Amino acid sequence: MQKKMPAHFKRKSLAIAAGAVLIPSIATSIELLQAPPGTVQPYVTPNVIISVDDSGSMDYCSNAESSSKCVITGYDRRGNAIWGGATNESQPNADGTWPVTSRRINVLKYALIGAQKSDGTWEGGVFRDRNLLPDRKIRLSWQAMWNNGSAADAKNVDSDKMNQNSMRFLGEAHRNNFISFINGLDANNGTPSHLMFKQADAYMRRDLSINSPWASDPGSQATPYLGCRRNYHIMMTDGRWNNTSYDIGDTNRRDNATNITLPDGTIYGGTQAQQKKTYLYRDSHTETLADWAFYSWGTPLQTAKDEANGVKGLKGSIQPSPEYDNAPQQENFGKDSKGNDAILERYWNPKFNPANWPHMVTYTIGFSNMAVTWPGASDINAPSNKVPFGYNGSFLDFVTGNKSWPAMDNENKRSLDLWHAALNGRGRFYAVEKGEDLEKAFREIFGQINTQTDPDMTSTATSGSNNTRYDVGKFTGNYEPKNGWKGFIKAETVRTDGSIISTPGWGGQNTAEKLDALNATGATKNTTSRTILSWSDKWGSEDKYQGGVPFLWANDESTLSTAQKLWLQKRPDGSGTDEGAATGQNRLNFIRGIRTLEGSESTGYTATKPFRERKSIQGDIINSIIWFTGAPSSNYALKGYTDFTRSKGTRTPMIYAGGNDGMLHGFSAADGTEKIAYIPQGIIPSLGRLTDPTYNQKHRNFVDGSPMTGDIYIGSNIDTDTNPGNNWRTMLVGSLGAGGKGYFVLDVTNPDSFSTTAASSLVKLDRTRSTDAAMNAAAAPNCSLTGMSTPEKTACAKAVSEDRDIGNITATPVADENNPMRTTQITRMNNNRWAVVMGNGYNSSNQRPVLLIQYLDNDMELKRIPVVGAVDASTADIGTGSGIANDNGLAAPRLVDLNGDGLPDIAYAGDNLGNMWKFDLTSADASNWGVAFSGRPLFTAQGPASLNSARTLVQSITAPPTVRANDRKMTIGTGNDKKTIAVGGMMVAFGTGRNATKADENNRNVQTIYSVLDNTRYNLITTSLGPRVQVNSGNTSCTTPNGTCIPVPTALGTGVTAAKLAQQSITELSNGDFGTVGASNDDNKLTTSTWANYNGWYLDLPAVGERQLKPMEFYDGSNILAIYSQVPAKGTDVDPNVESCESSTVDGERQYRTFINIMDGLRPSVQIVDKNNDGLYNSLDLNVSRVKVSKGSHTLIAQKNKIADIDTKNDKEMLARMPEQSLRPSWRQLR
Repeated sequence: MQKKMPAHFKRKSLAIAAGAVLIPSIATSIELLQAPPGTVQPYVTPNVIISVDDSGSMDYCSNAESSSKCVITGYDRRGNAIWGGATNESQPNADGTWPVTSRRINVLKYALIGAQKSDGTWEGGVFRDRNLLPDRKIRLSWQAMWNNGSAADAKNVDSDKMNQNSMRFLGEAHRNNFISFINGLDANNGTPSHLMFKQADAYMRRDLSINSPWASDPGSQATPYLGCRRNYHIMMTDGRWNNTSYDIGDTNRRDNATNITLPDGTIYGGTQAQQKKTYLYRDSHTETLADWAFYSWGTPLQTAKDEANGVKGLKGSIQPSPEYDNAPQQENFGKDSKGNDAILERYWNPKFNPANWPHMVTYTIGFSNMAVTWPGASDINAPSNKVPFGYNGSFLDFVTGNKSWPAMDNENKRSLDLWHAALNGRGRFYAVEKGEDLEKAFREIFGQINTQTDPDMTSTATSGSNNTRYDVGKFTGNYEPKNGWKGFIKAETVRTDGSIISTPGWGGQNTAEKLDALNATGATKNTTSRTILSWSDKWGSEDKYQGGVPFLWANDESTLSTAQKLWLQKRPDGSGTDEGAATGQNRLNFIRGIRTLEGSESTGYTATKPFRERKSIQGDIINSIIWFTGAPSSNYALKGYTDFTRSKGTRTPMIYAGGNDGMLHGFSAADGTEKIAYIPQGIIPSLGRLTDPTYNQKHRNFVDGSPMTGDIYIGSNIDTDTNPGNNWRTMLVGSLGAGGKGYFVLDVTNPDSFSTTAASSLVKLDRTRSTDAAMNAAAAPNCSLTGMSTPEKTACAKAVSEDRDIGNITATPVADENNPMRTTQITRMNNNRWAVVMGNGYNSSNQRPVLLIQYLDNDMELKRIPVVGAVDASTADIGTGSGIANDNGLAAPRLVDLNGDGLPDIAYAGDNLGNMWKFDLTSADASNWGVAFSGRPLFTAQGPASLNSARTLVQSITAPPTVRANDRKMTIGTGNDKKTIAVGGMMVAFGTGRNATKADENNRNVQTIYSVLDNTRYNLITTSLGPRVQVNSGNTSCTTPNGTCIPVPTALGTGVTAAKLAQQSITELSNGDFGTVGASNDDNKLTTSTWANYNGWYLDLPAVGERQLKPMEFYDGSNILAIYSQVPAKGTDVDPNVESCESSTVDGERQYRTFINIMDGLRPSVQIVDKNNDGLYNSLDLNVSRVKVSKGSHTLIAQKNKIADIDTKNDKEMLARMPEQSLRPSWRQLR
């Protein structure tokens, strides 16, 4: 039953309350981006040289410097130890551990190439792992100290010929040659480690030629020689070098040099102050491995191309790694043994690589207990972490100069040289004592090398509220443009202590790996078992469309219609060529995940293998958020809902996301398996594009919009229903985003009952339409086809008329502020019907903003509330193409429940032309719903081209507003009439900016954060459906609120001057990495004495190109807004499969987080940000309330005394909590 309003609130005027938040990602009639900005860029395959130790000590057991005395197996009668020698295991124990007696060389072989099991399959070995190292992921060359196994040419990588071990793309033949080389390794002789460094360096410095490691395809194609190619040397040895040592080629460029100018102009050495910065790297000795690593890193391996002077050099240049760009200016690692702070500037921090010249990064692996011991330098302490070495122990003393690297004049100190070399080469040192850690070391190194192709992280979802009582599931979407637009979702668990672990039930896999396993040999399930549904547009015998069907091929129209199958038969080039039913069926099977007809990017495509090669059957997730649905969580105080919650409380928790493989996916949140997928009818004309071998260069969005779920009642009358629990359902509403127009509705109440046989009951509605003009897809159905019945023509004409107001719905739902697992967009309306409320998006035929109310019960009708023109007006009547109906559309609405009855009373939403609209939904009669302020917007935003210039430019609003009842006071009157009263009304906060088209990337106009006052008051009234809210029209003689009269609801007009908004500003610190927020001057500071002069405030964003694209959130239950604003990525559109240095032109996304009070635009009253990282929040943090943060989504998780801001890579920033506050009412009583 409906909640009753407390009696003391009846017949009173009300101010208003906060509701739901939704994110849009907008579009206009300009062509929408079909690939994320700055990501379609080429992957330049890195060069990797592997040097391995095959010296005699590699035959020793892992734990001792002997092959005969490894472990004591017993004692003789005299008490003398009986020793056991090295053993010959070729693979580890069942639990993954190795006996300490295992020969080192066998452990090395397993780490690199694995071992064959009794059933013929292989386990272990990084080079057997096609996910870690797929074909063409790296270019590889190798060498061994002695080449005792007599592999072809393997003793020396330095050659001007194309030998078997020379640099080549890692493909099947080259991989097999490397596996053969490793398999044949034999242990003998000494440990000439210097030779490995010397030969690797010399190889990279050889003259450029077709056989050079810099060649475009060594041995086959010489040019272009790319200067942006990264180079790595992985040196594996069992500890300490001996035999001949070698000095570097240019002895003036050792690490002990006192005045070297690095290629970028940075001084290494120089003044005493400059030398202090580099204590970590320098020593006072010669002929060290550290010298070689420093030489290979700091002295350019090649010169740049100079065509004018006939210099054959490298084309293009490398850029510092993204990690370096995003690193702090300096880092304090802790205190050395004398109590001094070990601080390194970003440039000299070994965690990061600033080099922008041709160089080689060095990784070192020491495998034995000798790798972590150095008796000749016992005062040097190893870090606590060994695999790899961490950044404490004597590392701190090396940073401060308290200790220096010792001379390598005795073998009992030389394992330190491996550590020093890795630091000098900007790599890592892995000191491996346990056999099982050797493979881990190689995997981590290749994982770090692969960071250049790390997936882009999109959205995250959590499985619960951000509190400290429970572990919370964290699900992150990813996409990899360079891996054939592969996508996946990974699951992690954020524990109550803030630590993050992999979700146990997922088995260490992501969703793509789960799906790809369906094609594995021997899989218990395969792609034919997937539950994939779609919508048939065939008119059925019951005078309605056939609706939900399995996405399967049938010779009749029992699944897809004939017209839909024809789209799959057409060649995906827009020619319209029908390639026949067999090809259509093959394309459908490809979409389902069958890979038998995929060709190869490396070897080509044939008539028998014509379809695009995929790296995974799961496609990219870019603009769609991930939506978590667990047990029913809406907490409705309505009949039957408690029973519904109880009966569905243990249903399979689900995560839903739209993918550009043509599907909405539904995965079990418990174990990552796919439970359901849905292919909307609006993208069927474009599905063939996914099979096109050129698709990777012509990416297109498909199901790019976001899903959301909500609980609804589908019975006819909840009050008279004798068994209402059976009539509750959980509905999913999804959209196509930039992939097409419209939306669809699924019944997702029972995930364990999803099946193809239930398609007609699971798919409730599909109002999606194609926008693929290149495929000649019709913008609207033809309602005059021969053979159409009268009911079909009527239904068709009605849909076409309504479709004119439905565009690309790119808005992303955000959870209720107080319940993160529900959206208030799916709700019960004031007429007691259940609906989903949306903005109509962009590119609609009518081009006007429209609030869409799609009923989810009964006949599922659509109600439209346009801001201009009649609902069923023709194009001419609404002025399409001019005024407000000119490339316009409505973004996501914020729904507001004023009286706490669970029914939304008003909605706020912005549009593409900068208007903030208010919709009045208070009436129990839906025919009375409409646009507030007599059809005028509450406010229209206009901004400047640059800071402090004229404000004449349109500022699009694409993210939903955030609202809260104004709780401030103001002074009115003078003399004896002076008094202080409540400001009242609602603060409506929103930001401006758009990132939907190619032109948007480069838009440099200033965007703004606004918080404007809606002065409307409300009354409670009684209706036939129960208590409702009604707008109080106010007293026209009440020009200024005086505490007794009610003001007339008033729109604020256009621009900050007309609206009387106070200017706030950001003062930037540390080159814009930090900032403080405050009033631009005292007159603009909103206080009790100044509020009567203003209707809110505005704040121009200072970074060039910065804009607000995500919803604001209230921080820790306070009035403080947490605003994440972005300077979007931008870059050149290039072929990602053709190696090029053009990727260096890509400008990655920058993001800022600003804390600001919704009421007055001031910074928080307490310090939230720890600017100086001292663990305290005080005046030393300089009042900072704005920080540059990592790109992508951020999740705020509250702990006892702090709030963790966790990014997509699980980096955490700890923020202070707000002081505890008394319960903040969502609305208040006014007189």
